[in-house]
Amino acid sequence: MSWIRAFLELNKSLFLKGLLLLMAFLLGLQMGQSRLQRQWDAEKQSMQIAQAKQEQHATYVAQVQNQISKEVSDDYRKKSNLLASRGVVLGPERVRYKSETSSGSLSAVPAAPQRVKGQTSDMVSAASNDGVEVSCSQLIKDSEQTTLILFEIQRWNERITSLEQ
Repeated sequence: MSWIRAFLELNKSLFLKGLLLLMAFLLGLQMGQSRLQRQWDAEKQSMQIAQAKQEQHATYVAQVQNQISKEVSDDYRKKSNLLASRGVVLGPERVRYKSETSSGSLSAVPAAPQRVKGQTSDMVSAASNDGVEVSCSQLIKDSEQTTLILFEIQRWNERITSLEQ
């Protein structure tokens, strides 16, 4: 033990300088670790905020899409009922009510021409030639329904696309 004491006595200043250097190193290490931890925490918090905003936006978009789908579906049902009651006029872009006062830009659907009496004049053979005949009035109803569906799908698609932009 005496040799350690003798060594420390001789190299006291060298030992103190080494100890100071070690303490400065440990202090710098602690400060660097603290700074890195703060940066990591700030980055983690900003990522959580961004994720929350993204989830909120996704929820909003889904909610608006559901609302648009419901509106288009309700509108389709109304127009489908109008088609069923035959009180509609087909316009160039939309299906509209046939109003008492004519708007001038929409022409009324002309009345069907007088047809020869009998069921055979109003029937069309099915494309598959399986003997099934479809009446012209049924074809008209089907085409009106298909047109209405197409318009509503286009309207839904335009609204959803504008929402995503």
